[in-house]
Amino acid sequence: MAWFGQGRDTIEWEEYRPDLLFYKWKNKEIKEGSKLIIRAGQKAIFYANGAVEGIFEEEGEFDIDSQIVPFLSTFSGLSSLRGDSGLRAEVYFVNAKEMMILWGTRQRIMIPTPEVPSGIPVGCNGNMIIEFRDYLTFIQKVAGIKSSYSLSDISERVVSEMNSILPEVILSGHQMIGMHALAQLQRNQRQYGKRIAEELDKELFDIGLGVRDVNINAFSYPPEIQEMVEKVAAQSFVQDLGKYTQISVTDSMQDGQNTSVAGMAAQAALGLEVGQQMIGNMKKSNEEKAAGTYTCKECGNICQLPAKFCSQCGAPIKIEKKLQTTSQEERFCTECRKMVNGKFCPDCGTPTV
Repeated sequence: MAWFGQGRDTIEWEEYRPDLLFYKWKNKEIKEGSKLIIRAGQKAIFYANGAVEGIFEEEGEFDIDSQIVPFLSTFSGLSSLRGDSGLRAEVYFVNAKEMMILWGTRQRIMIPTPEVPSGIPVGCNGNMIIEFRDYLTFIQKVAGIKSSYSLSDISERVVSEMNSILPEVILSGHQMIGMHALAQLQRNQRQYGKRIAEELDKELFDIGLGVRDVNINAFSYPPEIQEMVEKVAAQSFVQDLGKYTQISVTDSMQDGQNTSVAGMAAQAALGLEVGQQMIGNMKKSNEEKAAGTYTCKECGNICQLPAKFCSQCGAPIKIEKKLQTTSQEERFCTECRKMVNGKFCPDCGTPTV
C-alpha cells in the first residue's frame, strides 16, 4: 500500500510512568513505513473521525502498513483518512495494569452519636485499586482534551466523592450511632471498604474507569476525641463501672487542663456519680462486714449470717462479742467447737486444748 509523505515514525510510549493512566502520542499523522511498539502492561488505541478505530493489546513491535492498518474499522474508507503527509489518526497508550492510589479524607467528617448529636469528627485513609471499564468513554470525556492523565487527577475526584460516601457507609441508614459502635469502626473496615468501592465504582464509571477494591487503613480523630474513644473501648473490659468512673475523674483532676464550661460540667456530673458510687460501696462493705458464719452450740452446724435460727436444729443464734485479747494463744473448745482465748472456754467453761 502506497502512502504519501516522507520519513518514518516510531509510535510508542517510551517514558512509561506507573502513575499515568494514559499517554497521547504527540503526532496526529502517521507516515509510511512507521512502526508501533506496545510494551508490557500497555494497550494502543487508534482514534479517528470521533470514534475508536481499533484497540491493540498484544505487546511487541508491529508494522503500521501491514499489521495495523488492515485491522482498523474504517479500512475500506482509508482514502478519506490520508493526506499528503500520511494517515490521519490519534494514538493513545493506556496503562492496562492494576493501578493503586492512596486516598484520605480532606477534612474529618461529622458522625452523630446520642452523646454528641452535633457529630464527632472522624477521618479515614487507605488505598484502592482502579481499572479501565470503557475506553471509548474515557477518550471522549478525558483523553480528548489532555495529553496525559495521572492517578493524582483521579485522586482529586475520589477524595471529593469520599466525603459524601463515607458518612452514608458508616451510619448505614441510621441517624446516629453510639460511642461504642464508633470505637469499633476498625473492626468493620473491610465491610466498609466493599461498600465504598461499590459507590465509587458508580461515580467513576462516568469517565470509563472503575474501582475494583478499596482498603481502609485507619480511622482517625482529633487528639481529645481519640482519648475519649479509647476510654470508651477500654470500658468494655472493666467489670466495675464505679472503678472506671473513679479512674476517669482522677485522671481529669490530675490533668487540670479542661477548664471549659462543658468540661467543668462533665467533671461535676462525674463527681456526683463518684460520690453516689462511694456511698453505695461503703454500704455494701458494711453489709459484707456484718455478714459471716456462726457455729450452732446445739448441733455444731455452721450457719450463714445474718440468720436468727440454726437451719439444722432450729436453736436460736446468739452472737456474743469476743474478748479483745492478744496475750494468750487461741485454743480449741471441744464443746463449742470453736477457737477461743484461754485454758477454759469463756462461753461454756469447758477446758480447751
